[in-house]
Amino acid sequence: MLRVLFLHGNDALGIPPEILGPAWTECIAYHPRGLKEPARPVEILEYYFRTRGDTAKPLNEAKLILIGRGEAGKTCVANRLVHNIFKDTSKTDGIQITQWPLKLGRDGVRLHVWDFGGQEIMHATHQFFLTQRSLYLLVLAGRAGGEDTEAEYWLQLVESFAGESPVIVVLNKISEHPFDLNRRALRQKYPSIREFVRIDCKDGQGLDELHAAIRREVDRLDGLRTKFPGPWFKIKDYLASMAERGENFLSYEDYAQLCAKHGETDAAAQSQLAGYLHSLGIALNFKDDPRLQDTHVLSPHWVTNGIYKILNWPELEARKGIMKRADLMGLLDNKAYPRDKHGFLLDLMKKFDTCFEFPDDRECRFFVPELLDKQEPVQTGQFDCADTLEFEYHYNYIPEGLLPRFIVRTHALSEGRPRWRTGVILKFEENEAMVKADTQARKVHISVAGKHEGRRRLLAVIRSDFERIHNDIKKLEVTEMVPVPGRSDECVSYVELCVFEQKNVRKMPRVIGTEIVKLDVKALLNGVDIEGSRRRPALQTAESPVRIFISYSHKDENLRAELETHLKLLQRENKIATWTDRRILGGGRWAKEISRNLELADMILLLVSSDFVASDYCYDNEMKRAIARGNANNVTLIPIIVRACDWKSAPFGSFQGFPENGRAVTLWEDRDNAWTDVVLGIRRAIDTRPKVGWRSRKLRERGE
Repeated sequence: MLRVLFLHGNDALGIPPEILGPAWTECIAYHPRGLKEPARPVEILEYYFRTRGDTAKPLNEAKLILIGRGEAGKTCVANRLVHNIFKDTSKTDGIQITQWPLKLGRDGVRLHVWDFGGQEIMHATHQFFLTQRSLYLLVLAGRAGGEDTEAEYWLQLVESFAGESPVIVVLNKISEHPFDLNRRALRQKYPSIREFVRIDCKDGQGLDELHAAIRREVDRLDGLRTKFPGPWFKIKDYLASMAERGENFLSYEDYAQLCAKHGETDAAAQSQLAGYLHSLGIALNFKDDPRLQDTHVLSPHWVTNGIYKILNWPELEARKGIMKRADLMGLLDNKAYPRDKHGFLLDLMKKFDTCFEFPDDRECRFFVPELLDKQEPVQTGQFDCADTLEFEYHYNYIPEGLLPRFIVRTHALSEGRPRWRTGVILKFEENEAMVKADTQARKVHISVAGKHEGRRRLLAVIRSDFERIHNDIKKLEVTEMVPVPGRSDECVSYVELCVFEQKNVRKMPRVIGTEIVKLDVKALLNGVDIEGSRRRPALQTAESPVRIFISYSHKDENLRAELETHLKLLQRENKIATWTDRRILGGGRWAKEISRNLELADMILLLVSSDFVASDYCYDNEMKRAIARGNANNVTLIPIIVRACDWKSAPFGSFQGFPENGRAVTLWEDRDNAWTDVVLGIRRAIDTRPKVGWRSRKLRERGE
């Protein structure tokens, strides 16, 4: 039986990447840190033979995306290109999508032209729609010497979310404000740049050259002439016509029925077509996210207009980014956005970390950090003294939503404390930290104040969340820096310090001012690392982290959030990977997802309270299966007593529980001490269980 089939690089076969799936270097069977499953051979072969039939023909459609700051003239460029007209336009709210028919030789091609709004508040939402295998026009206008910096920002954004998609850089309004870029340097740094074109929409200068560049690059686009099976054209055209009639969405189940009606009955092929339509911007579908996969969105306008309406609501800024779900009833048009679809828009915003829901909140409140005040609050001074722990991240660029995403991830630690657009104050145990970004210097600075023994733990929590965010942004270059004590303006590379330590070099020479200073390597590293958490790239192993399933009553949501915050220390050491049902917010297949992750877990934590014991679902499903696996000794089962109850007489009463002596977390005078006791118990349990290699884990996941 053919198990895997990798045909990448065989362009003559005409099989698109969506069908081929991940290359062998990306797949879990070959890569210890990979998370991708190879495509099924049967689906690859079925596509190949179906597109060789008489009804198959090239798609000849592509996506052209205009990006750039507000007032750069993107809409004027789009109007000139598509309609050959010039008129001054107001700012673009959301995204305007226009169809542009082109002739490439004998072929007729349709371009879907996306014109993004350039307002700063919208930049964090661009990641929703920046797709690979599209052509990008980066539109710039002269701005008193800042054009190269602005170009780098957008080029890095495209590189992060759209891979190697081609980019044409358009120098607009050249008659009004002549300017140029360091083109040679930009080409060397960003090989995706195909051409620089100087234009002026008002007098038509350079438009012929821009037309020619667009035609040439569209002609070269991957997938432009990929063959579609005959039924796919009928489905695509029907969906496009529904969008034109204002029918904005349908369920994925209805989409599957539509496909079957028009001759496509294969579920895998239906999914592949949904991916194509998403890339083209004809019908957005987030089928890979459990929260969003059950809604197949026909109109991109419906998504963008809804989200941008929320983000541009004046009252939301006045409320410092806090809104209630009920507010959407008055804010959004009830006919276009019925109440049962409000959750989808909010889940989409949560997917990209642009908002979060306050846990266990009766009013269903949400927080949108992009709407925070830009002004940094007046501080008390505890972070200005010399006796603080300092750490920095230096970037090649700072994505617009970096700090808001961090604020979302750490919201439990900043409750009731200052938050602003580029910074936040956090509290953990008895320590506080100020985290703030300097976009001009392209760095994030972290200051931790309080008791010495707790500072490194709080810094470890902060670094854990930043590492998660960094991993989600492709092509983001990040350097961890350790400030030199007593020299706040001097930093040394964390990685360099680790290399010196590995080579047993105790003193690191450093030029500071006009002096050569020898820095104590171990002292600097120990100043920022908790014991055992040092990240040394050369010492990475193939040992897989322990997968932890957390079972809890939703009435204990806040206690679960507290536990996960304390577990971040173990996550930083790559010892654990946690899973809770919060990972499937709003998903229609939640029962299946819970069951699957319960079976894959190496360790199960039961957050015990009277509500947990009384929960029918927790008791009949999660608890019973957890106990069965625990009794069979194929999982480590740990009860964690979060609120006082008679847990010893429960079916799991024979398992070792934490905190010490089974005293509930909420009964401890200092709750942080209770969680520390819990985490130490979990750490001991991890250290004493058999090590699980990544190959064994992946084979088990696949049922082998």
